[in-house]
Amino acid sequence: MKKIFIFCLATVLSFGVFANNITVANTSVSGQNTVSHFSMIGFDVTWENSWRTSTNEQNWDAAWVFVKFRKKGTTSWLHATFNYAAPGDAVSCGHTPGAGAFIKTPADGKGVFIYRSNDGFGTANYTGNKLRWNYSADGVLDTDSVEVNVYACEMVYVKQGAFYLGSNGSENGHFRKGNVDSAYLVNSENAITIGTATGNLYYQSYSYSGDQQGPIPAAFPKGYNSFYIMKYECSQQQYADFLNNIDAARATIRNGGPFTGTHPNLIAPFPERAYSNASFDDNAAFSDWSALRPMSEMEFEKACRGYNIQPLPNEFAWGNTTQIDALASNITNDGTNNEAFSTGNVNFGFGMGRPVRCGAFATSSTTRTSSGGSYYGAMELSGNVWEFTVTAGTPIGRQFTGAHGDGYIAADGRANINIVGTTDANIYGLRGGGFNNSTTSFLSISDRYYAYYGAATGMNYRTTNYGIRNVRTEQ
Repeated sequence: MKKIFIFCLATVLSFGVFANNITVANTSVSGQNTVSHFSMIGFDVTWENSWRTSTNEQNWDAAWVFVKFRKKGTTSWLHATFNYAAPGDAVSCGHTPGAGAFIKTPADGKGVFIYRSNDGFGTANYTGNKLRWNYSADGVLDTDSVEVNVYACEMVYVKQGAFYLGSNGSENGHFRKGNVDSAYLVNSENAITIGTATGNLYYQSYSYSGDQQGPIPAAFPKGYNSFYIMKYECSQQQYADFLNNIDAARATIRNGGPFTGTHPNLIAPFPERAYSNASFDDNAAFSDWSALRPMSEMEFEKACRGYNIQPLPNEFAWGNTTQIDALASNITNDGTNNEAFSTGNVNFGFGMGRPVRCGAFATSSTTRTSSGGSYYGAMELSGNVWEFTVTAGTPIGRQFTGAHGDGYIAADGRANINIVGTTDANIYGLRGGGFNNSTTSFLSISDRYYAYYGAATGMNYRTTNYGIRNVRTEQ
């Protein structure tokens, strides 16, 4: 019998295309199985400045790949579910990786991680990847006709391991040992007692540092377990892709500018720049749609500092206090996807007066300090735009369990997964500082001046130096 299950491929979108030029090409859908009701989504993916190392950091970068589809005659884009079978490798799940690639599928099947199968550095270029899409699980019939969009976002792997909170420095509201002002070692995901007794975690009361109460439950993501973090802050293009994929009503709610055009063809004026003017609701909705989640403030410190690394007092994300502010006089190719700086490792202190290109300080020859990179290779965790984090300093924040998004947002434009959908603004705070700040301590990994700042602003408060960056727990 002739199969009439036809895929009409839409323009393939590269999620975050202006970071390290990650692109998706040659998308195809083939191999329909009408007995088990699946097809194979094929594509090529490539990005620059990729790595995998088994020494020192012992980590890698990866592409988080997910797919949106819609049935012919409908307007709503839905989220595709990939096949999963333990332990999540390509063979078990029925996927086919391109030469040199490894594919890992999380248990919920909402996307896959693609990364190097062996140690190496340079451009990642994986062709002929195929992912088994269990379309019947997503309500698609054998005879339905659909179109698909494939998205890819660069991520960095943060391995499991102990790490320190606080730096023995003078940061506002910094974490410390209960009875002494010294860095606190997180060596498990077990519940943490808050207090001044020996062995407890504590922090000084300062502005919005928190209520000094606890415990911090076992379910709260503390950073000990492995997770992936977006290598860059969300770019204007990434956010435009998000808005264009959701319906007009939701997009209107989530649109903080500066886009031109009309939905679903909103245009980012500077696609490569970090998106700013975000609210926590924007951040949470974006994470839900992309099947990621907000990060906790403890995960922020781990992603910056690394595991089993003795902290330096008041250190920034690149592991010391060497601050070289980006200046307009040092820029080349201003406003392009090749924007770069002859000197500078951080966008801070009004030197530029706007966000810079994601990853603008990193080249093939820069060091961790000169690029402003974290221990694991995530960029701009200090400076450029503020990072939203879920706080451990309030009761509602401590209820956060790290549930991942399911690919959908609610009718009111907000995240609909677990606690990220709360209306209690006490859940979030800010870390890392923004481009128009001049208080240097804000750059410090352990500064908690705004650890639960949402209480003073609200879930949908936007300002020009708030950005978006999300994570995903390894499963």
